[in-house]
Amino acid sequence: MYTKTFIITATALVISLSARAQEPETAKPDSLGTIQNLKEVIVVSQQELITTDADKLTYNVQADPQAESGNLIDILRNVPMLSINGEEKVLLNGSPDYKVLVNGRPTGMLARNFEQLVKTVPASSIKEIQVITNPPVKYDAEGIGGIINIVMARRLKSGYSGSLGTQASTLGAVSGNGYINAQLGKFTISANASVAHFPNPEGYAITDIENHTTDLYRYQQLKFTNDSRISSEAFSLEASYEPDSLNLITLSGWTNFQNVLNEYDITETFWDSNHIKTIEMKEPTMRTNRYNTFSGEMAYQKTFRNNKGILTFSYAIDGNPNSTDNDIIVVPVLNCSKYHRHSYNTEHTLQQIGKIDYFATLKKKHQIEAGGKYTLRSHVADSQDELWDFPTGQWVTDNSNVNDLDYNQHIFAAYASYGYKFTKLTLKAGTRMESTLNRGISKSASGNLEFDNSNFNVVPYLNAAWQINPRNAISVSYTRRLGRPSVNYLNPYIFEESPYSRMHGNPDLRTVVSDAITLTYRTGGETWDLTARTYGTLCNNKIEYLSKVYPDGIKVSTYENAVTYNHIDEMLSFSWSHGSCFSLQSSAMVGYNWYHAPSLEQKNDGIQWSFDISSNIVLWKGAMAFASGGIYGGETTLQRTYHGADYMYSLGLRQGFIQNRLILTITSLMPFQNHYSGPTRDTYAENYWQHNESWYNPRQLRMGLTWRFGKTNINLKRAQKTEVSDRL
Repeated sequence: MYTKTFIITATALVISLSARAQEPETAKPDSLGTIQNLKEVIVVSQQELITTDADKLTYNVQADPQAESGNLIDILRNVPMLSINGEEKVLLNGSPDYKVLVNGRPTGMLARNFEQLVKTVPASSIKEIQVITNPPVKYDAEGIGGIINIVMARRLKSGYSGSLGTQASTLGAVSGNGYINAQLGKFTISANASVAHFPNPEGYAITDIENHTTDLYRYQQLKFTNDSRISSEAFSLEASYEPDSLNLITLSGWTNFQNVLNEYDITETFWDSNHIKTIEMKEPTMRTNRYNTFSGEMAYQKTFRNNKGILTFSYAIDGNPNSTDNDIIVVPVLNCSKYHRHSYNTEHTLQQIGKIDYFATLKKKHQIEAGGKYTLRSHVADSQDELWDFPTGQWVTDNSNVNDLDYNQHIFAAYASYGYKFTKLTLKAGTRMESTLNRGISKSASGNLEFDNSNFNVVPYLNAAWQINPRNAISVSYTRRLGRPSVNYLNPYIFEESPYSRMHGNPDLRTVVSDAITLTYRTGGETWDLTARTYGTLCNNKIEYLSKVYPDGIKVSTYENAVTYNHIDEMLSFSWSHGSCFSLQSSAMVGYNWYHAPSLEQKNDGIQWSFDISSNIVLWKGAMAFASGGIYGGETTLQRTYHGADYMYSLGLRQGFIQNRLILTITSLMPFQNHYSGPTRDTYAENYWQHNESWYNPRQLRMGLTWRFGKTNINLKRAQKTEVSDRL
């Protein structure tokens, strides 16, 4: 009784002193008997940027100064184990094959359009980024490289709070976003809206190809100029109702509309084996991609008394009505005819997920988890190709190049795991079973093609973590990952990039199976932290993007389960801080990739490496300077090897005004670089060789302004709150 009274009295005293510190000119003598609600209680503490545990690495986005004005892609460059290659694709341990989750779920606009949205989503809307290379069995087994879990900022508080922000850059990028959260009793609602226009810097590229199957088209060169613009509008809404501390109901929804316009100016030239020019043409090309997303979710969470666990039911639905509009024109220069093709492809994917999860800790030592999940993915694709008939001056439908697709995928999953915690040792083991039923029909002028690549997989998981002492811990884990081919990989629709370059999917692709082991050691002191992690994976049927050229000079590309792939890497992550005035974070990784395709009699290997560093320093009251940089090299595939390195660096300044409610951020990207050449790429195949190089002007200055507002209350009488975990 006396202990409880002392805690309540001490808590009230601390809060009242905080209030006096915030408003010293109007503070009144304390009156412990009347305090219930206080306004504007601000607690300032230094947040750890990177944390690790047995299952994952977590990057605290809100502790990164770049989050105030940058986009998600700027933050991803700083996250250990993640990198951005020269084509601005996000890689996990050097691999583009991973699963993206949002708040632990495969729904929402970011999860479905990750590659397109990373450039436009404001980093301030993200709470943290989790990199999970050996996911526990409660997660889907999809994603060979692991999982990137984006945890959105939720900021649930009593009262209301919000922010308004705007950003602009010297490249012409303009964006704005707004957020508001309000809580009234047992109801909480939050909304987020953003709009962005993002022109990429004009890019230039040269591709050289040597075709070993012909003398007439032996050498080919393409010179590219690319001007691209992205526009995006997004809105999300989340509401929750908490009738008591043991029950929680949440509803949420997202929508996003994004247009990507690419204008290419291409010059394509052929020479024969004697280096005599045989064909030359100009190819002005315009391509418009529309990526639209809508999502919704309902969840109910029940917490049982006396530590009997948490039970969660959820249902989610999301759709992607997307389209591609491609217009190719050939302007003859030498030995070729006029050509004009217009192709229009629409795709609509609808995904529905029903899920049940249960988690409990028994007698503080035993942990049990179990759950089931059903996923239905329906995909419909329609295409229309037409050629311009110059003699008649009208469009003629080209049915020979049309493939329509109807596709359904059913995934039944169940999992269970058990963990036991000794004094210093924690053991966890589990199994996930997934049965996949695939049914598809490809419709073309030559007839319908039905395909079925159903399968059943067992996914084991083992983890052991030993807390040597409060500052030293070591863990080892093993799991299996699955790489289900996406609809884009399966769809046999023939997409014409140019008259001499085509690509299509492969409906015969099988699920990729990969086994992964992770060993992690973490140590640290009062001001520093060091994590060392070794990761290895083995795969016998990896999907690779392969190309062939033919005697008529046409290159055709598709996907095949053709490769045995082994990978091992070592990563070091280090952070150090000097009080609240200075902090430094860095990570380094070196790995080895080995590829072998027996059916193609081809091998390739390479050493992959990366290094990232970032720091910030407090200059004066409300002002902070920050800098970051990264360099990456050694990317390889079965047929492709990269030479040189990707690199990026930035400098910035953040200044807060009006009690840090108004924040001005200025960031300079690559300020000393007006010409950037990415790594060159060499592709070696059975009957051709290809060399690519590209360059652009990366230098730009970004300015962001954010206004935070709100009125939050702290009620000492409020019961302990339970909420749906971000990590479900």
